Amino acid sequence: MTAIVRLYRPSDFAGRLICWRLESDYSHATIELDGLIYSATFPHIVAVAENDPSFGMPPRQGLALEVRLSDDEAARALAYCRSMVGSDYDVLAMLGWAFRIERMQRPGHVYCFEYVADALAAAGVFQQSKRLITGEQLLNDLYRAGRIAEPPAGTARIAWAQRRPVTVRAPKVTT
Repeated sequence: MTAIVRLYRPSDFAGRLICWRLESDYSHATIELDGLIYSATFPHIVAVAENDPSFGMPPRQGLALEVRLSDDEAARALAYCRSMVGSDYDVLAMLGWAFRIERMQRPGHVYCFEYVADALAAAGVFQQSKRLITGEQLLNDLYRAGRIAEPPAGTARIAWAQRRPVTVRAPKVTT
């Protein structure tokens, strides 16, 4: 099975502001599993059909990357994503990014890039997950794990210049 990780470029002022503060080319991320797009989107985490006009690409621009998963990995990622649907979006973490205060992160709450990283860590793609991660850092981790082809040119340079993410334990899920 494959997961589709989408990294979105900004389409409005809020997205451009997010990119500016994250020092990133990407303002949002989602993961598609089993025909649903899972997204940590304010005010809570949602699962929507892949043809929902407000998610996916188009209408927004960005990257859509196929991530190779075994059936067991896909089941664990899906279990994690489903377990988080309805959870609150971590607004405090985003404010923490804006003001450079890491301790504003709320345990058990994630924002979009963290949600995707957690799903892949729950699957076993990554040994640990990360907090305060960006799209470029997620791409580099997927590349180092051998799950995607080489990321776009300049990704490693951008990720290296960004603030370091905080490593945390991979979420535990039951399938």
